[in-house]
Amino acid sequence: MNSPLQTPDLNPARGPLERLVDAIARRPSGPIGRFLYAKPVGHMTGFGKALEVAPVGEADRVLDVGCGGGVFLDMALTRGCLAAGLDHSPDMVAETRRRNADAVANGRLEVLQGDAAALPFPAGAFTRVFCLHAFFFFPQPRAAIEEMARVVAPGGLVAIITAPPESARFVRRAFGPVARRMRFDAPETLMDWAVQAGLRADGVYHPEGSGMLFVARKPPHGVG
Repeated sequence: MNSPLQTPDLNPARGPLERLVDAIARRPSGPIGRFLYAKPVGHMTGFGKALEVAPVGEADRVLDVGCGGGVFLDMALTRGCLAAGLDHSPDMVAETRRRNADAVANGRLEVLQGDAAALPFPAGAFTRVFCLHAFFFFPQPRAAIEEMARVVAPGGLVAIITAPPESARFVRRAFGPVARRMRFDAPETLMDWAVQAGLRADGVYHPEGSGMLFVARKPPHGVG
């Protein structure tokens, strides 16, 4: 699961299980988190499908919300775009910068620590906004979509990979305590949040083994 973004939980009473779930999924950190997100094998099909449905080129400005170890940004940057990554895990921010050090040094990539529900970017800053394998952990999903809609430019696309309701039984069996902390949003729910945020649903796709890919477009200026 690409790393989710929200305000860190500073509650010192969290037990060992909660800390483990954070380290491997909700807020990847330490050796385990760095290892898992340096090579997120289970996410690669979804990454490829997202770039197929919302293609990226040299004229694009890309944001990855929940950038994890920076693998998707690495893929996007090979297409010539400018990019930014955001994650609430300082370890993942560091890993993304390390993986994409040349792009950072050349001014093609900015990586920040932050909150998905309060993106630190101006309105209309990006032509493509991706949130892949992270959205299902966000405690404020509607606010996160509102923020993605705010920072995407008119005519731009927002692409979200998340877990649909029909995957809940399998995911809970396979991932146990991690899955119990996930949401399983129906596409109709995502459409409703997107429309309320000023987006238009563009399509729903189901990459094999990669959950549900929801794509929405921000109407161009002058189009209601």
